[in-house]
Amino acid sequence: MSDKMVNAQGLTEEEFLKQYDPDKYATSNPALTVDMLLFTVRDDEKLCASATSSKHVEVLMIKRGDHPFIGRWALPGGFVTRNEAPEDAALRELKEETGIDEVYLEQLYTWGAPGRDPRTHVVSITYMALVDGSKLKVSAGDDASDAKWFRANLEVVDEKKAVASNGSTLETDFRLTLSDDHQQLYGIVKAIKRVENGVVKREYKLLEAEGIAFDHAVIITYGLLQLRRKIWVTPVALSMMPACFTMEQLKGVYEAISGQKLAMDWFRDEILRTGMVIEATDNENRPWAGEEKLYRFNPQWDCSVVV
Repeated sequence: MSDKMVNAQGLTEEEFLKQYDPDKYATSNPALTVDMLLFTVRDDEKLCASATSSKHVEVLMIKRGDHPFIGRWALPGGFVTRNEAPEDAALRELKEETGIDEVYLEQLYTWGAPGRDPRTHVVSITYMALVDGSKLKVSAGDDASDAKWFRANLEVVDEKKAVASNGSTLETDFRLTLSDDHQQLYGIVKAIKRVENGVVKREYKLLEAEGIAFDHAVIITYGLLQLRRKIWVTPVALSMMPACFTMEQLKGVYEAISGQKLAMDWFRDEILRTGMVIEATDNENRPWAGEEKLYRFNPQWDCSVVV
């Protein structure tokens, strides 16, 4: 039906497409890029043999080998080419810049504020994954001069709330710190949550950054906050676990991602309440002697029942 209809100029769809100039808006349309957030969880170094193993979150970064922000660290990413799907561009850029492929990426958010890239107006689609970093071989390539994992720490440094007749505003300042054995990078990000007549609006602003390119401190902060939410309503954290695991092992991953210490009794009750994991009946994979119970992912778990 639509191929026979005409527009205001009397053109059918076929005629319209024949005369359409794909470069008509080339000078005004934003460029499209993809950026990838790869998180992993690793064990902390023990200070002594008897110390309890704790964990931390790391994020994969590349060192820019060209302008803009040459020498600074950024998320892996790049431009989407014409006739290329963003998902394909994300996998391609990840492979070219870090050597990593065959990773499942979930679309996270789209960033498009003017001024976020000094070259032109750039819109970026971000993708996120929680992966087992020990199984990935990272090697810098393309326009990245280096690629490595950075320990990521996110903490609240200030918080202000204002109440109005039609709602409220909550402003939270986060300090993101990225560190390895040789350097420390940081960014200060303001998260604004406005509630107006029952409608929730969120905004993120980069206040300060050292060593982190573009607005990637904002993207990493947002990704960490979303990951903290997702671990309670999806089985994403289980990608870091063996087929059978102890509740203590699982709690360590949740503590690393959430940035909080969790009481074992509360954590066990909360996880079992969701039905996300069930007690394992096969104890051949017992990690060490004396462990009383092993658990595994429940393949019939339904996230729609989680509240």
